[in-house]
Amino acid sequence: MSGITSESHIWTPEKGLQSGGYISEGVISPPRQVKAAHDHVYDVVVIGAGYAGLIAARDLVNAGRSVLVVEGRDRIGGRTYTIKHEGFNYEMGGTWVHHTQPYTYRELMRYDLHTKLIKTRDDTQANNYFSINVPGSKRDISNELSSEIIGKVWKLFVDIDGQEGRTVCPLPHAQLENPFINRKDVEKWDSISCWDRFEAIKGQLNTEEQGVLKALLLSITGGKPDLKNSGFWDMIRSHAINGHTYDMMDPIWLLYKLRDGQSHFARLMFEEAVELGLEYTFRTHVEAIKQVNEGLNLVRTRDGRVFRGRKIICTAPLNTLNSIQFDPPLSRLRQEAANQGHINFMTKAHAVVKGSGYASWNGLAYPNELSAAYGDGLLPNGDTHLVSFGADYRDEFVLEEQPERLVAAFKKFAPFDVKSVVFHNWNTDPYTQGGPNFMPPNFTTKYMDALQKRQGNFFFANADWANAWRNFIDGALEQGALNANRVIAELRREDKEAQPSRPSL
Repeated sequence: MSGITSESHIWTPEKGLQSGGYISEGVISPPRQVKAAHDHVYDVVVIGAGYAGLIAARDLVNAGRSVLVVEGRDRIGGRTYTIKHEGFNYEMGGTWVHHTQPYTYRELMRYDLHTKLIKTRDDTQANNYFSINVPGSKRDISNELSSEIIGKVWKLFVDIDGQEGRTVCPLPHAQLENPFINRKDVEKWDSISCWDRFEAIKGQLNTEEQGVLKALLLSITGGKPDLKNSGFWDMIRSHAINGHTYDMMDPIWLLYKLRDGQSHFARLMFEEAVELGLEYTFRTHVEAIKQVNEGLNLVRTRDGRVFRGRKIICTAPLNTLNSIQFDPPLSRLRQEAANQGHINFMTKAHAVVKGSGYASWNGLAYPNELSAAYGDGLLPNGDTHLVSFGADYRDEFVLEEQPERLVAAFKKFAPFDVKSVVFHNWNTDPYTQGGPNFMPPNFTTKYMDALQKRQGNFFFANADWANAWRNFIDGALEQGALNANRVIAELRREDKEAQPSRPSL
């Protein structure tokens, strides 16, 4: 079942910018299903219906718990959702999946989606090459040569120990606390920026290679174009989750998509939970959370409603934690982390370009509002769909105000005939205030432990502080599942302790 979402923007030369009104399977209608009395105390109130909230709610109701999900949007999925337009699925946020992502693979198997995948690339079209547009070099090269160049610069960038980071991040799901590392070594590399690392190695790169590396890094970090606010440790982590090899980056990060879209995946999870008794209210903006006592917590919404729960799982992203009033207040370190926030203020934009030829194309550009772009399938009418990622250019323009600037940015890669541009501005979105987490220097070692900790009856679950796949769907599933398990165990213990003891015979 699909509905019409108020989100997303599409620009065309003929109609200009049109906002909202697009089909998405993630839209929930009717938006409210609350059967309990207004003073009912749920076992758990889950704030947010992204993947972390969905898996937490599903696992909790599967364990027999009463659960209410409170979501501000009109849809499920959080930073991941699909819109259908002119017969094509546009993934507006998180997109790619891979069987090496443990929580994702488990869920895809559960819903029989693990083989219902399609590939981003089609190597059969005319323009099966790679475009480079960086200082001192503007040329088209073979995909084989581009892999050779990118592989060289990437390996040089991350190879801090002669073993591609294996000595400092051997187990990326336990970066800070495992018996095979010295935490001081992690702190050392966490203290520097991507710019610092670039400066250390740039003498080994020619001018073109330097531009290629900058474009690649910015397409990952979503940070400032000078790379000075992008933490280097997150690159070490990113390399480690790829098996410490560049060869797996493209297949894991940018190749396999769900045939029926991310919103279909999220919908299956949501519908399973509803069948088991999940209650929910969408278009409901959480304003405050208060712990009254050990067994009662209140969630107050902007329209004055109050929901009650024994436990609270909050899935708000890092950059939005300050939009909720917590009582008691957030811990000192969690509050510091929320005040600083992560640095990924990326641009993700889709373009439809005339003809089928560019479905096999890829490219990098620097400096440019869009750093990397990829051919990503054909529309039913034969036109090419491109997807692109860029750095933090908020100081220069706002996507909704200057969508034509995206058209110009796409044309810096190749002479595209751009027929439309499709995007969701995650930076102006009040429920995200940025893209998926990329951490600044000194952030991981200072704040990760605090971000993952519970606080009284409040549990915090979001991909922004996941153990390994932080800027991926897998990270959200991980944090939702782990916190649901903790809550289930704690409620079971509390219920057992509350039972009157039987007198001995």
